[in-house]
Amino acid sequence: MHPKEFWIRRSTNTPTPLRSEHLNLNGSGRTRGLLAPLTLWITTLAVWLPWLGNVPLRDWDEGIVATVARATSQQTGLRWLLAVKDAGEPYLNKPPALHWLIGTSIQSWGEGEWAVRAVPALVSTLAVPLLVLLRRELSRDEQGERSALTAGLVLMTLLPMARHGRLAMLDGSLVSCSLMLWLGWLGSRRHGRYAVLAGLGCTGVLLLKPPALIGFAAIIVAIGVLERVSQQHLSRDPQPRAPSIPISRRFGLLLLGASPGLAWHLWHGWWRGLDALLMWGGQGLSRVTTVVEGNQGSWLVPITEVLEGGWPWLLLLPAGFRWAWHHRHERAGLWELGLLLGSAALVLPLRTQLPWYSHLLWPAIALLCGEGLSQLLASGKPRWVPLIWTGLGAGLLLAGSMTMLGVTDAFPPAPFLWAGVGLLMGGLWLRSLNKIRRLRGLMFLLIGWSLALLSLWYSRLWLWELNETWDPRPLAAVIRTVPDEDPVYLQGPTRPSLGWYSDRALRRHQSERPSERHWLITRKTPASCKQQTMSLDGDWQLWLCPATSASTQN
Repeated sequence: MHPKEFWIRRSTNTPTPLRSEHLNLNGSGRTRGLLAPLTLWITTLAVWLPWLGNVPLRDWDEGIVATVARATSQQTGLRWLLAVKDAGEPYLNKPPALHWLIGTSIQSWGEGEWAVRAVPALVSTLAVPLLVLLRRELSRDEQGERSALTAGLVLMTLLPMARHGRLAMLDGSLVSCSLMLWLGWLGSRRHGRYAVLAGLGCTGVLLLKPPALIGFAAIIVAIGVLERVSQQHLSRDPQPRAPSIPISRRFGLLLLGASPGLAWHLWHGWWRGLDALLMWGGQGLSRVTTVVEGNQGSWLVPITEVLEGGWPWLLLLPAGFRWAWHHRHERAGLWELGLLLGSAALVLPLRTQLPWYSHLLWPAIALLCGEGLSQLLASGKPRWVPLIWTGLGAGLLLAGSMTMLGVTDAFPPAPFLWAGVGLLMGGLWLRSLNKIRRLRGLMFLLIGWSLALLSLWYSRLWLWELNETWDPRPLAAVIRTVPDEDPVYLQGPTRPSLGWYSDRALRRHQSERPSERHWLITRKTPASCKQQTMSLDGDWQLWLCPATSASTQN
């Protein structure tokens, strides 16, 4: 289709098979339209949510989020709307939307790891159906429907998307809210009520990471300008267009949806004064220009995360780029390129870099890889991709077999075996000249890769960062027996998860020893203190230190 024909067809609202015949019969079209996203969402729940609680909470983010959620949920009255730390101090880093939900889960289901992670994981899974609806909104035809489904399948089976989405962190929920914002704004061109959905996405972003809303809105503005330029470039003789929703009405409905988030920030500013600006500046925009909490990195960090975590779909990215560039004057191609470039512009320049900051890149990457996968199913090209999948699957099967035979025990065999079977069988069938066989090959690949993810969750190795430090739970169990009036000090790096499992605020040990009776967590052997825990030499121990006089300290 020529790009000019696309705009004429879109502007005159010409019926298509997905828009006229079975989408407008007594509401059955709406039901069918939601069936695919709903099915993908249920499948995502089945793949992402099992075994959430089989590993302890991770430092820093999970420990901080859980501690703040518990402390905030224990507040009374309107103070429940303000986030606090475990010591009752104001928590000014992030708004408390996710903390409210986690706190409610903790009060209802206890303090188990699964109860802490359940709500963030559930919100993160919404990204899959939202991406399907977003891609469908970009081109409401048969090709758009196929690309929407393949993009959703790609996003559902990306390891980083699933792994970080399972954690008690804000990034997975932020992705869902950003997709809600973009989907709502796109849909508001046809139906004004979609602008309320965009506003609710704004509220979600405002109550998760407020500065990100500036970037998400800038992406919409930039793509809108380019879209208008493309229309003018392609249409020398302007064609009559169907009336659209006035921008003023769309913006008004957007503000209606965003009003809860805006109201909270106004109230937060009135309650806490200038300190409320910290989550916009000190913990928000400052990450662009300065290094926060020593997390220094370059633009190579998110790119490395993408290259490591985008398998097996990353091989389809060149084909997706080629398709989007060829259709860059159409809405679908323009938005897919714009979302990728815009998301990269938000992530790559950050001077503060953490591995999960690349989370914002995955929806745009999934859209482009979905285009490549759609082409592969329709035409069998690019043929080299299934060939590499076949070889990769054989290699994973060999690695898993070596583990089962005892040649190595560096990794659990099941994830490698399932992924190997899926890639090997899927790659072989996707090389077929028959379209039905290629579709079956995709099913083999998806089933094998999903079972590999489930095997990884079951193996308890999915949160491999825990291997970098010690398990805080045994020591925390002893700290829980310490009298509430006795202070507990930590000598060494801060461990928010230790404070969470201990259910108390841990003080930082300074250079001078406290004069009162206290408990000390350290790897060293403090003078005049009695060891309370027994473990190997060099491990972290809990010591009871008696009170000392000022003359003794001097």
